[in-house]
Amino acid sequence: MKRLTLSDDKIKAAVVMRNGEILAETDNTDKLYPQYSITKSLVSLCIGMLIDDGRLSLKSTVGEILGTPAGEPLSSVTLEELLTMRSGLNTELLFADRRTCPDYLAACFSQKTGEKTAFYNNADAYLAGRMAEEVYGKPLENLMISRIFKPLGITEFEFEHDPQRHFFGASGLMLTTRDLAKLGNSICTQELYPKTYLELATHTQTRINTTGYGYFFWTGRTSFYMSGKWGQKCFVYPERAAVIAINSDNTDVLPTLYQELLPIVGGLDYGV
Repeated sequence: MKRLTLSDDKIKAAVVMRNGEILAETDNTDKLYPQYSITKSLVSLCIGMLIDDGRLSLKSTVGEILGTPAGEPLSSVTLEELLTMRSGLNTELLFADRRTCPDYLAACFSQKTGEKTAFYNNADAYLAGRMAEEVYGKPLENLMISRIFKPLGITEFEFEHDPQRHFFGASGLMLTTRDLAKLGNSICTQELYPKTYLELATHTQTRINTTGYGYFFWTGRTSFYMSGKWGQKCFVYPERAAVIAINSDNTDVLPTLYQELLPIVGGLDYGV
């Protein structure tokens, strides 16, 4: 295994994996880092399992699962619309204000909805997570731990909850970079997840700005990827069985990806 020293000192840790084996890594890959919106992708995986279990459907609505009155603007929004950020919520609800908001669900229900075009937001992920938790009947992290983390040998993690102790769903997960790579590899091999759902989740269902978006996964020409706010990335290249996981304080990790990490894998079209 190659030990990496990257030119960008804002990248805290990185792992390059192929066929489930680590080809190269930096120092500090066993340190916990906040994953920010990579949390959303993990919620999507849990939702896929619950759909496969027959407890949820992509057509399930917020009103059906969370009991909102029929007249509420969000009542008829489907789970699929939440997963693709097309609820009609077009404000940055539960971004900066989640630290002071006393009731996330009430805050979501109080919002007006507009045209159902893709608008990236935390509220859609929070609502999707609450729907999953409601049908699961237990804290959503229990499902994540028992059906994803334990099979992969992931033992170090932290979660964020809302003021009522519900799994936040949009952010707050902490993982090591090595375990982030394990997660990416498990998605690449499809070893734990329903294949039909995973195929939908990791392929373009809509576009946010100009970037492809599946079900809480970003999609590119040769990869799909999980992405956090400050340069947390897990790129998956299925055709080469390759995974590159990065934790960073730099939102632009692409130069390092192209110039220093992808060449280690070899044989790839050097694009996202």
